[in-house]
Amino acid sequence: MPLVHVHGIGNRVPEEPQQVAVRDALYRQHVLAATGCDPDKSLILSPWWGGLVAEPAWGWASLNTSRTERLGVAEEASVAEEAVRAVAARAGAAEPDRVLITAAAESLLWAIDIVCATLTGTEEELRLGAEFCGRATVYWAERTDTGRRGEWPGVFPWLAEVGDDTEFLARLSAEMEAWRAGPVLAVATTSPVWETFGAAGGVPRAARAVLRRLNSCAATAVTRGGAAVIGGGPTRKIALLLGDVMGYFAQRDAAEAGEIVALVGEALEKAAHHASEHDEPLIVVAHSMGGNIVHDVLSHYRPSLKVDLLVTAGTQIGLFEELKLFRASDRSLTCVGGGKVPALPNVDRWINVVDPADPLAFVAAPVFAGAEDLRFDTGAWWAHGGYITSPYFHHRVGLCAAGGLR
Repeated sequence: MPLVHVHGIGNRVPEEPQQVAVRDALYRQHVLAATGCDPDKSLILSPWWGGLVAEPAWGWASLNTSRTERLGVAEEASVAEEAVRAVAARAGAAEPDRVLITAAAESLLWAIDIVCATLTGTEEELRLGAEFCGRATVYWAERTDTGRRGEWPGVFPWLAEVGDDTEFLARLSAEMEAWRAGPVLAVATTSPVWETFGAAGGVPRAARAVLRRLNSCAATAVTRGGAAVIGGGPTRKIALLLGDVMGYFAQRDAAEAGEIVALVGEALEKAAHHASEHDEPLIVVAHSMGGNIVHDVLSHYRPSLKVDLLVTAGTQIGLFEELKLFRASDRSLTCVGGGKVPALPNVDRWINVVDPADPLAFVAAPVFAGAEDLRFDTGAWWAHGGYITSPYFHHRVGLCAAGGLR
């Protein structure tokens, strides 16, 4: 079965192989497996449109807000550094060897997401690490009824018995195995993930490697008073956001379509052809600006392309339609009289995922007929980037896919 992933802003270079390996492993473990297709034989396409946006003419000189700092010497915080910063800010501690324990005391799911976002290793190690995090997410979902039963200490009393992060991962693995062997709670989850994705066999190497990265960053934060992981002023993330959004519309409006529309459109056509040949559904997942591009393509440039399930996460489609920025936007159509933009006839089901903590995520249901807004709390240190690497995001999307592709 084909799945097309369309990335968001900030991808001026190809996505890191490690992130791709984790992302695709989660897609196969949850979303593709939930449809009943063989996830290992499914086609995953990810058109890289970020390389088609113009590079800054002065090499990001506009980011230099300090007369004493040379351009280019300041680096963005790593994912592990951002995780430590978030734990310190939200949970009040960032001690070496206890980063995950501290996060888990607030939410076990948050600790699982941190592990998955900071996995490192070979492609096979990353796959096993992602699957471990995926199983841990299913364990959390069934034990807590997706958070409705509360968490520690009532649901996970064993958290009080672990002394450091190494013990935490080992105990989490043991608790998952004990839960797996016991009776399954009557909660709708993707429990078949246990049978589909092999033996657990303890904590995988990629997950254990996370501990060194987190603990090193925590130690640095303590010895330097947090200076190593706290930044301020304009960052490349903000600059890339503005550049990619404006760059896409400038390129699109300079011609009938533009290179980005052509690239994404070709990937969707290839996937649609594969789906038609094998009589399988087509799933498209688009993050951030990728969702706006996909909407432009499906609503105007490729209206004959049929998509069975469209999932958009952290996108601005609702806002951009209110501003009438899409090629298919009708300026005469507003909310007067309860009007909405008609549902796309070539999309069977559209789920728009919104994290309330994400300042770049906008709802779509009040503007578009047929859009389903799904509230999703990532607990991420930077919510906008926390969807695709979150096992819980894939778990929830898998549930939607298992529930039927209308």
